[in-house]
Amino acid sequence: MGKIYDSLLSGTSGRTGRIVVANMFGNEFTKIRPRKRTSAPSAKQLLIYQRMRLSAEFMQSYRAYACDHFGRRIGMKSCYNLAMTNLMTNFLIDFAAGTITPHYPSISFSKGSLLAAVSLTLTLPTPETLTVTWQDNSAGNPARETDWVQILIAAKDQPLTSFVENAAQRTAGTYTANVPPQMVGQDLYVWLAFRDTLGEEVSNSVYAGTII
Repeated sequence: MGKIYDSLLSGTSGRTGRIVVANMFGNEFTKIRPRKRTSAPSAKQLLIYQRMRLSAEFMQSYRAYACDHFGRRIGMKSCYNLAMTNLMTNFLIDFAAGTITPHYPSISFSKGSLLAAVSLTLTLPTPETLTVTWQDNSAGNPARETDWVQILIAAKDQPLTSFVENAAQRTAGTYTANVPPQMVGQDLYVWLAFRDTLGEEVSNSVYAGTII
């Protein structure tokens, strides 16, 4: 892929034959479109495609949040790209066995400098409800007391996640979420993060653990 500087085509995009011109974050690029595949993908390629699909499905519930709150854009890598990279890194492929296994503790859905959650516990009051408890670590800071908790729930062998946005404020210390019907009775994996009341700053997400 070649980069265009001071292009006469500045501000435009399109293609001529297999040459594609695109504007990304104010920079113009040219690239050659790949030729159509004429042979069936290999088993390894299929696993790589499947990992990308599983990552996209996993992020579906919190995609809008991640696009705004997964760190800062690095060069041509958007927040969405960074969030997808985190997922694909932690959806581990075993090429010999032909399997893809998520490493849940290393997955993140939020990246920022806000004060993160601590002392997390999980309970299941009923099979249909999940209670998450955290420590109020605002230390009397009014700006931190009103931060909103964001909760991500995943279930073993389920491709889709459940995202509870602005569930409760930091000082509440607890929140009970409804477990989606397809997740009831499954092993649940839970993450927490905080976002300020202006919706601008967020904390790193923290893996709260798993509960059966």
